[in-house]
Amino acid sequence: MGPVGCVAAVTYRCNARCAMCDIWRKDAETERELTPSDYRWLPRSLRSINVSGGEPFLRDDLVEIVAVMREACPDARIVISTNGFMPSRIEEMISRMDDVAVRISVDAAGPLHDEIRGVPGAYEKAIETARRLKAAGVADLGLAATSTEGNPGQLEAVRDLASDLGLEFAASAAHSSPIFFGAHDAERPQSDEAVGEIGRVMDDLLASKRPRDWAKAYYMRGLADYVRGKPRRLACRAGTDFFFLDPWGGVHPCNISGTKMGNVKDGSFEEIQRRTRTDVREAVASCQHQCWMICTVSPPMRRRPLRPFAWIAGAKLLGLDTKVSR
Repeated sequence: MGPVGCVAAVTYRCNARCAMCDIWRKDAETERELTPSDYRWLPRSLRSINVSGGEPFLRDDLVEIVAVMREACPDARIVISTNGFMPSRIEEMISRMDDVAVRISVDAAGPLHDEIRGVPGAYEKAIETARRLKAAGVADLGLAATSTEGNPGQLEAVRDLASDLGLEFAASAAHSSPIFFGAHDAERPQSDEAVGEIGRVMDDLLASKRPRDWAKAYYMRGLADYVRGKPRRLACRAGTDFFFLDPWGGVHPCNISGTKMGNVKDGSFEEIQRRTRTDVREAVASCQHQCWMICTVSPPMRRRPLRPFAWIAGAKLLGLDTKVSR
């Protein structure tokens, strides 16, 4: 069995200036970026590929990259994460892609989003992109909100906005990472309001009639643990079930840890994993980040569903373990 999940940052170029992310401060080193054909390296076992950045749509060859990913991993759900700042460009490029999902970052339902993303008009552009893609028939389309100390109350506001627009909704929380986001512990939501809001979103998901929403409720329960500094609910399987691929071909267990496994030029994922298995297992086992992101949580949920299922059953039938306030 190979890995089932991957985040592929196709560029570190970014046209946002986010308060909770330093990718835009990095030297993008565009001359070192992988070419579309390099993505044939991706393991065929993948079932989920998150195309990330930076801002992926800044790559002129993104359509070609996605096409190669689809050929290499025919069973994978390909999700492109974007800030939505370039509505016309995004709409045109998506029109040339087959069967992709799009998640547009919206951290507040109004002008506060502009402040968080550091770009005037960011909110209007993101919503315009959402409306254009929906009108164009993109079926798997949603808004993704990041909870920070600076936007309490906005997860629910963005969730309601997504519902009004007929879109999916995803949530995360600010994380620190030496190789990706930078040091942003101060942005990590810790207030009672932030924790309570996560709990209310969880409760609403549990009340849904859709099983997929129940799984999202389990994820939100773990997110509440993360913001309170509690241990992960599922053992981390980074470097085994999941990996992070940087724009230059660097292979990492995840996008939080500073550990590096190798480079796509070093051989297949299986070969790289075989050479680094012991070191990666030790690094993952001793990791203190206790991160909780959908990209690293989904693979163990997929491969080991018993614990999430048991929580869902207990929560829905008996109301067990649903109190998330401090």
